[in-house]
Amino acid sequence: MSSLLSSCEPGTILTGVNYLKGQPPVLALPDEEYPDWLWKVLEPRVWPDDGPGGRGERAERRAANKKRIKDANFMATQ
Repeated sequence: MSSLLSSCEPGTILTGVNYLKGQPPVLALPDEEYPDWLWKVLEPRVWPDDGPGGRGERAERRAANKKRIKDANFMATQ
């Protein structure tokens, strides 16, 4: 597990997480009880460089295209 720690103490009631009626409150667990993948969710995904036309190149192209579209939409509102 990484050195990242949760933002609340174990046993803290997590308000807003339990939205079902009649259920007990949701409590924070100790960091060791959460799965390892949870601490890596916010890390950016790194695609391997598998040559031209591969997943890495496609992800870069899609990200650049999304940025270009967002920039164009922003400029259209100015």
